[in-house]
Amino acid sequence: MKYLPLLFLIIIGIAGCSSKSNSNRKPVTNIQITPSNNIISHGNDFTVNISSRVTKPKIKEIKLFIGNTLVETSNKAEFSVKINSSDFLPGKLTLKTIATNEKDKSGTNYVYITVVSDIEPQQLTYKIEGRLPHNTSYYTQGLEFYDDKLYEGTGNHGESAIYIYNPETQKHFNTFELDDQYFGEGITILNGRLYQLTYKARKGFVYDALTLEKIDEFGFSSKEGWGLTNDGTHLIMSNGSSNLIFINPDTYKVEKTLQVTFPKGFVKNLNELEYVDGVIYANVWTTQTIAKIDASNGKVLAFIDMSGLLPVTNNSRVDVLNGIAYHKNEDLFYVTGKWWPYMFKVRFH
Repeated sequence: MKYLPLLFLIIIGIAGCSSKSNSNRKPVTNIQITPSNNIISHGNDFTVNISSRVTKPKIKEIKLFIGNTLVETSNKAEFSVKINSSDFLPGKLTLKTIATNEKDKSGTNYVYITVVSDIEPQQLTYKIEGRLPHNTSYYTQGLEFYDDKLYEGTGNHGESAIYIYNPETQKHFNTFELDDQYFGEGITILNGRLYQLTYKARKGFVYDALTLEKIDEFGFSSKEGWGLTNDGTHLIMSNGSSNLIFINPDTYKVEKTLQVTFPKGFVKNLNELEYVDGVIYANVWTTQTIAKIDASNGKVLAFIDMSGLLPVTNNSRVDVLNGIAYHKNEDLFYVTGKWWPYMFKVRFH
């Protein structure tokens, strides 16, 4: 019996600590999505069910964000929100709740859903309209027509360069060689400036498009630079993921990012790019496929099977398909690959 007062004090102490801990505890929310697989076809509805696990002190408000967009604010501990996925671009979306209790303690929780394209891509192929020689020392990273001349950017340390030439006659007009420390990647030309990415240096260069005199350089946050094109307003960059990154050509700041999807998920390894009339054509690295992508939303409109384009060759150095340039006057695409002996004029159908 002499131990009861001490035991009573311990119980009171524990209760007091529990009460104090509860009052200082950050309110937590539980988030559940319907349908439960968290994969939504773009345009379909989904429901977000939110409930708080902490009721003392009471919930003051819960805010639901999708990306940076505030979708709902409620003072209830449990509520549901029905959302149409067409209000957001396809891709991986972050859902965030911030719950605040009456003592102004806040807690945050996250879940993710994937919104995929609702368009079944066409299956296209190609017709060869011409074949031209291609320098087998060119490890092709970027290809683009400008002022009726072909610009080709090549890669590899000690071999990276930019070449301006006539693909029909092979007459060269200008060449710029990168410093050996840089591995050249995609190129594009906008407003008389040629922009070039590097592979892992997180750096890009800007040149006068005619003289190839370097006039600026810029940094980017992606770990790697791959392909580059432009829509007349933005630089559009790939980095080996499923993302297309739209960059301001003057400030070099990222203005938006599209995630490239089709009904089965994401298209990764996007490489060399070409923009034509609202559509981005992208080599899919290590494959014989070109993805035709809606530049407004990242949805794949078609997969173009380029299998069999390059005849069997004894050159063991031949690497993957890479390089797409659209010739507006001919209404044809010029395509080639890394160290390929030929460049092909093709029409997709």
